[in-house]
Amino acid sequence: MNKSQKIYNKALDKYNKGCIKRSLELCDKSISINIKNKAAINLKGLLLYLKGDLLNARKIWNMNYKVNNDEVAQKYIEGSKDDDTRFDLYKRALMLIKELRINEALMLLEKCAESDFNYIEVNNCSALCHIKRGSYNKALEKINNVFKVDVDNPQAKKSMKLLKDMDVIKKGLNIKKVVCIFVVVLFAASLWWVCIYSGRLNFRNNSESKDNVVKVEKVKNSLKNNQNVGNVDVFPKKNMENYIQNKDYNSMYLQFVKWKDKKLNPNDKKILLTAYKILSEDGCLYFYNLGSKYLDSGDHNNAVSYFKKAYVVGTKSYLYPHITYFLARSIDLSGDSSSALKYYSQYDKSFSEGSYEDTVLYRLAVLYKGMNMNISKNYAQKLVNKYPTSIYNNSVIDDILNG
Repeated sequence: MNKSQKIYNKALDKYNKGCIKRSLELCDKSISINIKNKAAINLKGLLLYLKGDLLNARKIWNMNYKVNNDEVAQKYIEGSKDDDTRFDLYKRALMLIKELRINEALMLLEKCAESDFNYIEVNNCSALCHIKRGSYNKALEKINNVFKVDVDNPQAKKSMKLLKDMDVIKKGLNIKKVVCIFVVVLFAASLWWVCIYSGRLNFRNNSESKDNVVKVEKVKNSLKNNQNVGNVDVFPKKNMENYIQNKDYNSMYLQFVKWKDKKLNPNDKKILLTAYKILSEDGCLYFYNLGSKYLDSGDHNNAVSYFKKAYVVGTKSYLYPHITYFLARSIDLSGDSSSALKYYSQYDKSFSEGSYEDTVLYRLAVLYKGMNMNISKNYAQKLVNKYPTSIYNNSVIDDILNG
């Protein structure tokens, strides 16, 4: 692995930990070593985008597209076309806040939040509005959104301090200590019960008739005949709590997939839902970024693995169209055409107005050419009709239509 890539990996790690300033510094360092590091350039653009610097984010992505012919950068640029309008809405919301027209400001901020552009400031302003309305839980949610991206954000810290000063956030019971005490007490009680029960059993075994001995043997035989009882899979509650606390997305994902369709008690189900919420937000982004990194490096198998994880947990994420496309693309590049068709078709069905639609129609037409010529022609014709000026509307498509 070259030096630029190593530094980029550190930048990605810092970003996932909410250290946006340090991540930007590392991106610059990585790019200065290798201007061809597409992933580092795109990440820098994304960080600027989250900070609200749309002009420079576009410049970075545009450079990546022109210098490295990077299609991801091109899609980022295309995807940001409505963000100028959102920035105008954000500025209008600031004026409404000054005029104490909080409900109107929140309505505009909700429209701004439809994109991740200016993510930090939109969430900071939303938090202030919710505090003014007395919606403290919603305010806390917005503050935490900021901390996910920027753990040292001054405005978010100020808002958090305000909630603490207002006694909205109070020091509660130390849950870990309570759980530990409960477990110790439960263990002691169980031990006491076992000792008493064992004593009684020994007494009865020494005093009862042979008939009772036969009954005990029957019980033993019954237990032997029900060996599956001892093999019942137990939900790994403690492990899951550790995975959640440590943000171990891979372990969380494996357990989520294993247990999501099984019947659980309310407490275990709550833990699993907490894990899913984390996976569907931070975990989805983590898997997507790793998938992108492996795709850029040509490691298609690992790219498929991580994009599939993002696909499973990211159904409600703004990234889902990107995830679906890049999963299809990674599978396609790995040589598994039939599986690629599944996800290309899914993209065409669910995101037909998306940024990758012309590429998807092209690949569907090409891949179906050797399987079903009628379907291939349908996709080729759809591409010609919908995107007459696309670079994918080329001689390959002409050959399919004339074949």
